[in-house]
Amino acid sequence: MRHIIKSYAKVFVIGTPLLTANVYAQDNVSSLENLPTTAAQWQVTAERDVEAAYQQSVENHPGMFDSQNPDFPKLLESAKRQGLALAKQVTNAQGYAAAIARFSTVLQDGHAGAVAILPEQLKQPRRWPGFSAVWRGDGLKVYYSEHSQITKGDKVIRCNNTPIEPLMRQTLFTFHGQVEQPGHWWNQGRRLLIDDGNPFLPQLKSCDFTKANGSTYSVKLQWVERPKSVRQHLMNAYNGDELAVGLHWPTKDIAWVAMPTFAPNEQQKADYKQLFADLATQRAQLLTAKAVILDLRHNQGGSSYWNVKVAEQLWGQQIVSYRKEQASAKTQVWWRASKDNTQHVEVLKVVLKDQPEMYEMVKEVSAGMQVSLDKGMPFYVEQNLPAEQSAGEVTDSDFKNKAMVIVPGQCASACLDAIDTFKLFSNTVLFGAPSSADSMYMDVRLVDTPSGLSKVIIPNKVYVDRPRGEGYFYQPDIPYYGLEWTTDALLEQIINIL
Repeated sequence: MRHIIKSYAKVFVIGTPLLTANVYAQDNVSSLENLPTTAAQWQVTAERDVEAAYQQSVENHPGMFDSQNPDFPKLLESAKRQGLALAKQVTNAQGYAAAIARFSTVLQDGHAGAVAILPEQLKQPRRWPGFSAVWRGDGLKVYYSEHSQITKGDKVIRCNNTPIEPLMRQTLFTFHGQVEQPGHWWNQGRRLLIDDGNPFLPQLKSCDFTKANGSTYSVKLQWVERPKSVRQHLMNAYNGDELAVGLHWPTKDIAWVAMPTFAPNEQQKADYKQLFADLATQRAQLLTAKAVILDLRHNQGGSSYWNVKVAEQLWGQQIVSYRKEQASAKTQVWWRASKDNTQHVEVLKVVLKDQPEMYEMVKEVSAGMQVSLDKGMPFYVEQNLPAEQSAGEVTDSDFKNKAMVIVPGQCASACLDAIDTFKLFSNTVLFGAPSSADSMYMDVRLVDTPSGLSKVIIPNKVYVDRPRGEGYFYQPDIPYYGLEWTTDALLEQIINIL
């Protein structure tokens, strides 16, 4: 009798880069009335929203009952204290956003805290010193310049007489990102030379630079409103150009699988379905390709359903399922069964109606959480009972040629899950930047603060004995520190490597 391994582990996760990008698309802010107008009103609003973010976290965050992380309640209390310390000094919208950001940054977890979502009418015009820079692994480098003395590719080595690395630690990482995560330097480094009006950051007055030939020079900075025309020059600064979801063949023997999102819209869902079909029909060509590039640029997380399906098309459904089951055999998922979390998971059944495997899992979890809630238990522990598998039926994969994963610095959550899956196979090589990392808290939802100017980030579950540990990130097997991350630039580099 044939035994089938269950194909889909519990893979619905949403990454904070995704949610912080998407909350700005929500239209409720534009209709807000009675926005604060005076310094006193902004102070009260900031204090109230920090308190609300704290209280929502106390009531719903798994860390409040997590025996693996007994210090979380103290850390959350510290986040509130530091957020309120700034809130008491707030006089405007920019100070408000900074206080919310500080509350989050103390937690050092992309799946916790809060994010400000100021409407356009409250934002100050972005200012710059005539150039923009990005972090590229070995330093902060000029990406675009309209300054007569500063050239693209020059390295920023010091500002305000402070070396760049300690300066970034003392300034931008006080309000953004996780300082001990190399991927966050890639993701957040550009912020050092952007002025969004944070009143708690000192203005940079001068910077020192090194040119490619080793010569150095200094420039006094003059901050001005950044022209709108600059934006077009920075489109590729983050992750390069964004390819549509799909299978591409930039050369006859290099396949390029673009996966810029795991939270696809309707068009991208259709593109994924076409991708799965193309991987199946072009399998013979894939098996003889010099390399298959798995492109995660621009990926902000979402549902791991999509990357698991890609892996199954490449390596085979049975072997992917088996290895994932083996890797996570000891892993448990504990869902925080608060009233609001339980209601959230119930709603997910509607969201996942077009993903049958995920729907059945969520249906089971929703019922279990309701039972735990009714009994006053803090968690519902998800059952992890893999189906039986005949050892002889799990064979090796016939996909043995090189699978090269392009990893961007912001890769976290479901994007990290994709790397977990791809790295189950020895022919997988990581190229690019260090990834970001996850805590054990996953599956987030967003909750409005009283003002509606921020969203509280609430994770609904905690992993126990997950193979990828707390704060673990992937280092690239082949680092790439080049300024340009366009498809053409990466393809040229990859061809040279192959």
